[in-house]
Amino acid sequence: MICHGPFLEGEKIMEKKGLTFVIGGAKSGKSEFAENLYSRDQHVCYIATGVVKNPDGEMQLRIRRHQARRSANWETAEQYRGIEQLIAQRHLDGYLLDDAIMLVTNLFYDCVLKQTTADKIDEYLEATTADDLAAIRQLIMDNWQKILQAQRANQQSMVIVSDEVGLGVVPATKQTRILRDLYGEVNQLIAKQADSVYFVVSGIAQKIK
Repeated sequence: MICHGPFLEGEKIMEKKGLTFVIGGAKSGKSEFAENLYSRDQHVCYIATGVVKNPDGEMQLRIRRHQARRSANWETAEQYRGIEQLIAQRHLDGYLLDDAIMLVTNLFYDCVLKQTTADKIDEYLEATTADDLAAIRQLIMDNWQKILQAQRANQQSMVIVSDEVGLGVVPATKQTRILRDLYGEVNQLIAKQADSVYFVVSGIAQKIK
């Protein structure tokens, strides 16, 4: 199935109580496609994982654009922790998590900044052991397992948005290589458990699962 843009408002093509995964590159139109999987009159919780303490002008503009597209009937939860509890406690028409990459990134730096300072992250990661990296990976994967288990247990309709990170060159630094590998693993985990998966390219979504 290929869904051409612009996306029709209220075009609900996912399983009613299932998990839909929407993936694509930067500025591919994946977020807009995901948002249009729900109609504007549904009671949806938009989970914004890009929690930035001191956003710059570019980030503020991006946030405003996303906010302007959302229905006034939707509620927003700006968080990247405790999402499994949010899903378990609320029974809505659906949940839209945007996006998986920012959730992984925030959890990763939460772990790293407990051990070092922001200006010494590269030095810390160069010296860190395989066991330390495995512990960070396990924490992040466990967090995602909890989210996916909560979605299944509560039979909630949920859409997760993520970036495809495997189409570029191998990153130059250890920090970016570690993150790239984590992103890829999480994307595979979500895709494996999703009822449907859409890949968005230049505003066109193609169903690949």
